[in-house]
Amino acid sequence: MLTTKDHVIASLIKAQDYISGEAISSELGISRAAVNTAVKALRSEGYDIDSSTNKGYILKSYPYKLNLGEISSYLPASRLDNVIVESSVTSTNDLLKALASEGAPAGTVLIADSQTKGKGRRGRSFKSPLGTGLYFSYLLRPSAAPSDVTHVTACAAVCVHNAILRATGLDASIKWVNDLVIGNKKICGILTEMNLESESYSVDSIIIGIGININGSADIFPPELRDIAGTIESVSGVRSDRSRIAACLIDELDKLSSCLTADTSSYLETYSSCCITLGKEVSLVSLPDSDEVARHGTAIAVNPDYTLKVRLDDGSIVDVKSGEVSVRGLYGYI
Repeated sequence: MLTTKDHVIASLIKAQDYISGEAISSELGISRAAVNTAVKALRSEGYDIDSSTNKGYILKSYPYKLNLGEISSYLPASRLDNVIVESSVTSTNDLLKALASEGAPAGTVLIADSQTKGKGRRGRSFKSPLGTGLYFSYLLRPSAAPSDVTHVTACAAVCVHNAILRATGLDASIKWVNDLVIGNKKICGILTEMNLESESYSVDSIIIGIGININGSADIFPPELRDIAGTIESVSGVRSDRSRIAACLIDELDKLSSCLTADTSSYLETYSSCCITLGKEVSLVSLPDSDEVARHGTAIAVNPDYTLKVRLDDGSIVDVKSGEVSVRGLYGYI
């Protein structure tokens, strides 16, 4: 639930200039004293708010915090009713899954400033340091069979691409199937988890977990990950507003939710146009972390079902549905 402080910071961000305490008071339906108290609290948290007797308040700079107040400056206040922001959680996916089992509605969002047990694909961990990234889970409840929503993870990757582009102007690439890449470094991973109804075998809920590395240097990652992972800031030099990215991502996923089981052709078009895997030499392993001998070839297309079409070195064509696909020149594959 939005607090008075959240409402005031949203008003200051949206104003982009001086706004009087009277105008804020009238807009929010609160007293001038409450506005002044909120401004003092925000200043103590690092918000640089100047005041003038004749002009009111102006937000000169702010510390890129991840909170409902900043997010609400980019979204209708009513959309925040089902958005939860926490300082630290074990895993946003695990917590949202628990909320889903208790009846949380479609569109519920759980955001954290850090995770202590962030999850990646195939049981791997996802490093989630405090104050640098966006750790985000979104709840879908489509009326569909599992086979009707196999494209959800790839479409979510398009949503992340669009959100980053809208919020920062940066055009991230997608490594098949669901890594977002800027400057040959992974800046985002996506983990989708589906829960089925036991009797009908239809989808009860889908949790889309998204972790975006936004601000900070590469030093926030352990040495073994620095050749693979980066932050948007470390690879582009752009320090970004995490709350703005969060708001854009909520908006993009809301759009996906409304058409997931209908026409998603525009998602395939965007996915294919920014898929960094296409045209590249790739190495294929169907069982990751095994002793399996890799097959080599060239990625030539993304199929309508988002499988990857690869021409192997022996000339044969295969459609890759799952497994590990390494791209030459990316993440240390030479």
